[in-house]
Amino acid sequence: MHITHLINDSAVITIGNSDGIRPLTVTGSGQGNGSQSMHSFMNTLRSLLAIITLVAMLAFATAGSAATQPDDHDLPQPLVEGMIDELLDRLSASAEQINKDQSVAYEISNELVVPYLDFPRITRIIMGKYWRDTNAEQRQRLIDEISTLLIRSYVTAMSAYADDTLLDEQIVYLPSRYQAGDRKAAVRAKISLDSGQTIDVKYSLYRTDGQWKIYDISFENISLVLTYRSSFSTIINDNGLDGLITKLQIRNSKGEINLPDSVTKKMDESSAQDGKKDNH
Repeated sequence: MHITHLINDSAVITIGNSDGIRPLTVTGSGQGNGSQSMHSFMNTLRSLLAIITLVAMLAFATAGSAATQPDDHDLPQPLVEGMIDELLDRLSASAEQINKDQSVAYEISNELVVPYLDFPRITRIIMGKYWRDTNAEQRQRLIDEISTLLIRSYVTAMSAYADDTLLDEQIVYLPSRYQAGDRKAAVRAKISLDSGQTIDVKYSLYRTDGQWKIYDISFENISLVLTYRSSFSTIINDNGLDGLITKLQIRNSKGEINLPDSVTKKMDESSAQDGKKDNH
């Protein structure tokens, strides 16, 4: 906004940017002597300038607020929804290849899921009190072995769902309790299988360095992290930390998975019903 010129007791003011300049004429009283007329004009001009300044400040504040609103990648639920949807789509589209070569599923998982998992934090939580007893080499070996076991177990479960889940309506995301500024969040999904079974999946996340990271995955309200902690604690008590690492290496070399019993039971039931359908 600027005053372009004066005409008698009037001022012509332009408001706007180069794309839309509008002239606005402000006049004095047009009566009385010159000093009174100019005094009236200046009062009117000052009032108008104050109004325009206030409007400009409000517009700037509104624009700034809109600019700082987080996009979907800064919110936990849209991020996880996008990850799950794309993972299931890719696993379903690659089902034939995966049946021939399971490594295809892990390649997809490495691309879509692994970037959102914080394996060092997951491993620390699983190890609990035993973590402080480990040295640097043991910690890295534990992170490597636990991440391999976790990904194999998760991808195996999701691959089974991908074989059975074909419609978007079969995946329902429950309302999020996340509030702006929260450092932790949980994203819950309910997956309905063609067999009639339903699987509840929960992703626990925390925000670090401007990113959301997953530190636990729960199936049927059973935490994988706590499941591993319980079973690993028994192994450590019997065989020590190195004994745990050795057992994990053996299990991973055999391609074993570690999922809650309730999940594997539903997976087996779903697979058996699918087999019956194929035979009819």
